[in-house]
Amino acid sequence: MGNFFAGVFVVLFSVSALAADITPYFEALKQSGVNYEPDGAVCEQVARVDLRKEFPEADYIITTGIEYDIGGDTLGELDVVVINRSSQKVMMVAEVKCWRNLYNAMDKLKAQRDRFLWNLRQFPQKMRFESHEGLNVSVSQFSDVTTFRSIAQIGASRRGFDVELEFTLSELKDLRMQLLKCQSWGECAKP
Repeated sequence: MGNFFAGVFVVLFSVSALAADITPYFEALKQSGVNYEPDGAVCEQVARVDLRKEFPEADYIITTGIEYDIGGDTLGELDVVVINRSSQKVMMVAEVKCWRNLYNAMDKLKAQRDRFLWNLRQFPQKMRFESHEGLNVSVSQFSDVTTFRSIAQIGASRRGFDVELEFTLSELKDLRMQLLKCQSWGECAKP
């Protein structure tokens, strides 16, 4: 019986030792003032933090949640957009999906990307953008965008995603809960 408990302890300790450390991301995001109620918000913000390594703040604006329409209701939202500060051109658009079923997530992502590109080609003169962060965004900024990335949690590359965040879906949910609790206690910036 003693060997059984020792084995269980070793397995549990091994699993927890392999878990990624969310603390640096919590520290990076706690004063962001982002609304973490929507499930996907934490994944978008983690992707944004990771993209800073490739697109430094001095040269690029990385924004999230740009909605678009053609003069009516919102048609879609771009999860993460990277803009070159000097040219003001969009360098990359990333869709972020942290879903349990990554096959369905990829299907949804492809449909969203196709809808955006179709509207951009068909209605460039009517297309309007609204940034949750107050940025002025126009169709002309998207004229040279050729890079689209798909981002999701660990295991996503096996399902066709371009980039994996360094966390499991469970770890991302834990980070989200920590940020929500911190905001509700008034220790983190609120939306």
